[in-house]
Amino acid sequence: MATYLSKDLVVDEEKFNTAAQDMRALKERTNKLKEKLSTMYEELAGAMDTEAGHEAQLEAKNVLLKPIENMSLVVNHISDTLDTVIGNGYYKDVFTGFENLSHLF
Repeated sequence: MATYLSKDLVVDEEKFNTAAQDMRALKERTNKLKEKLSTMYEELAGAMDTEAGHEAQLEAKNVLLKPIENMSLVVNHISDTLDTVIGNGYYKDVFTGFENLSHLF
């Protein structure tokens, strides 16, 4: 159910719920990607067990894993925030209060 405060401001609960579901799915896919890349990195590191290989291992870890770890942090934060906002009625309470007030006028 969409709540209207004015002609141009709409909060749609269904879209919040859809976004939260999509973010949970993205969170899961991101974590699986991170696990796959970590496994791939470990296999690659094992194959490069030389002095020069150790230097390449350090660089590969930064190039392959760090961006995925950073993305995972952002996705997890957004997902958790959406769950908190929806779960606590954060927006719903505000707009329910507005609806109650608007009926008085």
